[in-house]
Amino acid sequence: MSEAAGDGAAPAGRTAPGRAVALGRVAGFAPHAAIVFGSGLAAIPRGATVEAELPYFELGWPVTAVPGHANRLLLVEAPAGSGFGLRLALACGRPHRYEGWSDEELGRCVGDLCFAGVSRVVLTNSTGSLRPEVEPGAIVACSAVVDLQAAPLGEEPPALPACAPGAAAAAAAAAGPRGRVGTYVAVAGPQFETPAEVAWLRRFGDVVGMSAAPEVRSGLAAGAALCLLALVANRAAAVGSHDDVLSGGASLGALLAGRIAAVITARWPELGA
Repeated sequence: MSEAAGDGAAPAGRTAPGRAVALGRVAGFAPHAAIVFGSGLAAIPRGATVEAELPYFELGWPVTAVPGHANRLLLVEAPAGSGFGLRLALACGRPHRYEGWSDEELGRCVGDLCFAGVSRVVLTNSTGSLRPEVEPGAIVACSAVVDLQAAPLGEEPPALPACAPGAAAAAAAAAGPRGRVGTYVAVAGPQFETPAEVAWLRRFGDVVGMSAAPEVRSGLAAGAALCLLALVANRAAAVGSHDDVLSGGASLGALLAGRIAAVITARWPELGA
């Protein structure tokens, strides 16, 4: 699949001569946590100030052509409880497997952030609900990822631990009345699910999407502590296009901006002490 250059892209090529310098700036900022934003979800936390902005090309990261992704890393400081300031690295954009990127490229953002000293990573994505009780607008803190993007090891697909159930419950509570705990199912895409596929996928989890699994694998390999927030933009099999996902994600991004600092300090209480 050909790739169009978007924000943060260079005219040609996928490598960056200034990569080491750019990652050095991230390391010097010493983020308390990083956030990777899904489609249409990128929003600066309420009250935050932007200290630096780095195009993905400078970092040597894949530049997606999918709408709803700015392909830029923002280094920001956001207020948290007790006047504490959270230093955050906000990855505003995510490549997708169906664009032709390799697993290494899909996980490079998280791997590089961990290499630069980040030990806590929040992954977000716009997802479809697999269950009637999980309504659009819900924020699902996922304790596990069922990885249907990877080759099965046996009769059941591999399940990746995203975070402990208790930590997921704390994050869900901090997300507000729409927060809940669940399991995320990662599929390859780019087609949306049929009703028959939704019935089958429901065996494995509560929400479904086309991303996050490579980043979870990369984060686990780097020893990072993770938090996966699946923001429900629609009911699976009830969406017709990516534009529909972006439409649902716009309001969810605003909701996330107002809650993300509380979610981070609930997931990692040491940051709010």
